[in-house]
Amino acid sequence: MRRLLVLLGLVVGLFCAELENTLSYEKARQAVLNAEERLMTGGRISLNSQESKVDDLFMQYKLGELAQGFRNAEQNTAGMHFFKAKPLIDRSAIFKFLQQMPKGAVLHLHNTAAVSSKWVVQTMSYMPGMLRCTDVKGRSRLTFRRAPKEHSCTSQYILVADERRNSIDPALYDENLEKLFNLYTPVPELEYPTITAVWDRFQGMFDTLTEAIYYLPAFRAYHWQLLEELYNDNIMYAELRISLRELYDASGRTFPREQAVREMQLINDKFVRLHPNFVGIKVIYAVWRGSDVEKMRENVEEFKILQKAFPEFVIGFDLVGQEDKGKPLYEQLSVLKDLPPNSRLFLHAGETNWYSASTDINLLDALLLNATRIGHGFALVKHPILMNAIKTRQIAVELNPISNQVLHLVWDMRNHPGAQYMALDIPVVICNDDPGFWNAKALSYDFYYAIMSMAPNNAGIRVLKSLVFNSIRYSAMTAREQQRAFQLLENSWTRFIEKVLQGKVF
Repeated sequence: MRRLLVLLGLVVGLFCAELENTLSYEKARQAVLNAEERLMTGGRISLNSQESKVDDLFMQYKLGELAQGFRNAEQNTAGMHFFKAKPLIDRSAIFKFLQQMPKGAVLHLHNTAAVSSKWVVQTMSYMPGMLRCTDVKGRSRLTFRRAPKEHSCTSQYILVADERRNSIDPALYDENLEKLFNLYTPVPELEYPTITAVWDRFQGMFDTLTEAIYYLPAFRAYHWQLLEELYNDNIMYAELRISLRELYDASGRTFPREQAVREMQLINDKFVRLHPNFVGIKVIYAVWRGSDVEKMRENVEEFKILQKAFPEFVIGFDLVGQEDKGKPLYEQLSVLKDLPPNSRLFLHAGETNWYSASTDINLLDALLLNATRIGHGFALVKHPILMNAIKTRQIAVELNPISNQVLHLVWDMRNHPGAQYMALDIPVVICNDDPGFWNAKALSYDFYYAIMSMAPNNAGIRVLKSLVFNSIRYSAMTAREQQRAFQLLENSWTRFIEKVLQGKVF
């Protein structure tokens, strides 16, 4: 990176010194453009002849869509809010290409917001025994058991099946039920005027849904569907952030939180047996960042137990929740330093618009704590020393484009700091965070914004290939697992390129 920046300086100096010489002007101009292209993500990847043909085809469609958006702001998906752009994206040739493209892994995904809300309504809410109640804040809670201690409901528990049957229009009932755990609105600027408004609604949706997911039959069906949605979007591996609760069944029995991890491992093993090209999932134990020190110590002790019981499956630790309102990492140092020496940290840090506040300084503490990856890193662009350290140490930033937009950090995705990270070849991976809560099933929608908004207009297959292979390179798989994953990915990538050239994609 330093060498290329020096080259850029020399070229610009040459350009200024020989401004009057037309030939030198053109050479200097092209040299700067070439140097920037080599510096950015994917800039040093060489495409084979087949990939180059696909790149030519891809760029025809990409430049066509961008030109259409340039002429008509109402069709400029690259600069539109996802809720407004989604109908256009669904019809996009680029999006259809991305859906069929192997995407490697997703490395930042919260399990209880990972499955499409439509499936939750159409399948999970039709399971016998689902109940709904209302808490003191007027928020609906869904469960399969009466009076769980976490609910604090002030209303009676009503069977969802009875409510649906007694409604004037069951289809309308389901539509309204889905709104309880889906942020979609055609007017996000009106319904969520501030970051506080959208975060309150967002975090409330976890309260609405999570208890129901931990009903044992629902838990199994939900996580199987999670893997199906990833697999159908051509994802081969995932690392899931999981905040554990106790499982329960229809008889009222409860199971220790460790059982939830065991169930997920069994689901994963079965899915991998049935889908040989799917490498599997691993778990990052995620706890609420606002916990007091005593509770955090309990969480760390539980993590130690889980990691010992599932050493290849439970791979790391994270703190979750709104950073602006949660405790900064610095306040949790004494607890985090009690983690076993071999523990890996995958820390949310810098998910904020503030500058030199406790939230963006989490980035510094994440680096000092030797984090394996940085979750979001939205504010990293304001900290050049930290950005250089991340590049030097090859710590990947988990970019979550749609999440950052929906949760009020950026409106026009072309202004996302991920564009600068990609321009400087900061290690990045494209992730989806909580897609079930905003109609963005799996990962292709986030890849759409990565290539159409955050990447340069002239960026195509080289950038996409780099982002895809980064997802395996910066995963927490073992060396042997990575070797196999890269081999599978190479094979699926080659087949995809052939498929495009056979006219089966565009």
